[in-house]
Amino acid sequence: MQNGPLTTSETALTRRDALGLLAAATAPAAVVIGSPALAKAALSRDVDGSLSMEENPDLLEAYAKLNIARLERREAKDALEWLADEYRHLWPLAPEELLGAANADKGTRSGDAECDIIGRFMLRDTSVLTKRLAAKFRQLNPTACFVVMSPEDAQERLERAKTYVPKGRTEKALAAKRALKERYIAESEHQLVLAREYRAETTRLRIAAGVDQAKRRVSDAETAVSDACRDISQAAAFTPEGLRIKAEAIKASGIFEAFKGSGGDYG
Repeated sequence: MQNGPLTTSETALTRRDALGLLAAATAPAAVVIGSPALAKAALSRDVDGSLSMEENPDLLEAYAKLNIARLERREAKDALEWLADEYRHLWPLAPEELLGAANADKGTRSGDAECDIIGRFMLRDTSVLTKRLAAKFRQLNPTACFVVMSPEDAQERLERAKTYVPKGRTEKALAAKRALKERYIAESEHQLVLAREYRAETTRLRIAAGVDQAKRRVSDAETAVSDACRDISQAAAFTPEGLRIKAEAIKASGIFEAFKGSGGDYG
């Protein structure tokens, strides 16, 4: 699957163009090969049906399907981006009491990172997070993405708080541990309420916006692109134009980007 910006040919292609390509895919494509002189002679003799070479119709049909699939993928991604913009002002920030470790977008922390309605990492202003962040951290990190406590995590934390057994060598120490347990339970109960409310509201907005359907459309388009690239790779090319189509399909498949990011000899 292709990542990154679309190619010029892809952005310029319209749906009518793509459908026209598919309709014409089964028609023979006369392509003359050789030197200009030979091409001229071949074209002149083509009236008699000689010295012309037709591209594989299966390859042309697969290429037309690839163009249609890439167009659909672009439109699906645009629709998903529009959805994110449309709901940005309605999407709630997670309560500060639910925020966990920072740098959740770096893949170095476990848990659920705070994301927008379509699942992109959210970098939020740290200057207002005075309950849990030191002034020095806020100064060095003006924005950060945080892990958000889920209702399941909050429930587990509450259970741990309730099962905690206070211990102390003196009555004063024991009383302090008991007070700590009560405070821990109260905080955990409050976090559980907030986590459930946050989950309910974000779920409601995702359903109202049709996020799952929009993502499924993108996924289906990606699959169609992949299938078309596979069909192109399996169809024989009879002309230089066919070889160009195969090269374009290899690029569209995303294999170059995948290997470049893998490191090692393949990268």
